[in-house]
Order: sequence, then structure tokens, then C-alpha cells
Amino acid sequence: MAVIDKVQIEYERLKTLFLSVEQSKSELVDNLINEAAFMRVQLESLQNQIRKYGAVQISKKGAQRQTEAAKYYTKLVNAYGTVIKTLNSIMGKNIIDEDDEFEKFIGRMSE
Repeated sequence: MAVIDKVQIEYERLKTLFLSVEQSKSELVDNLINEAAFMRVQLESLQNQIRKYGAVQISKKGAQRQTEAAKYYTKLVNAYGTVIKTLNSIMGKNIIDEDDEFEKFIGRMSE
């Protein structure tokens, strides 16, 4: 399936979450929903790349470093988390201040 199709499917999935939100708010965050959909598809692609090639490169001298895919994944997952939290707050749901499971996951990803 083409990336654009995957983004559209994810966009529509996220958009359905906003059916109960007043229309003005829903229209306001439409672009943010589209960005979240795009990031989610990119994260999936990066995950597949990391699963296939690993997150660490080892040089001929034995030095280790993160792959570019792993670096980008870490940055993107943090940005995605921020967008999702923003969307969640716009929907009017309560955001828990203490670390929830998603916060713990994000924390592990950036270590």
C-alpha cells in the first residue's frame, strides 16, 4: 500500500475520534491531525527499517553508534507524542500529570 494511502487511512481514523468535538475545534486541529497521521506512518516505516537492520551500527574497529533511522525515530516519536497530547487536550480529555504508560514508553525511547 502506498504511503499516501496509509496516511489517509490513519487521518480518517484519527478524524473519527473528533466526531464528538465541536466543529470549530475539529476544523482548528485538522492540519494537526494530518501531521499526526503522517508521523504515525513514518514511525511505522522506521520501525520496520530498525527491525530489519538494527538500531546500532558497528564499525570495523568495533565502535558503536545509532543508525540514522534510530536517531530519526527517537526524534519523531517524541514529536508524535507531543502532537497526540495536544490533540487529546483539545478533545477535552483529562491529561494526567504523573507518568502514564505512554510517558514511560517515550522516556525509554529517548534514553
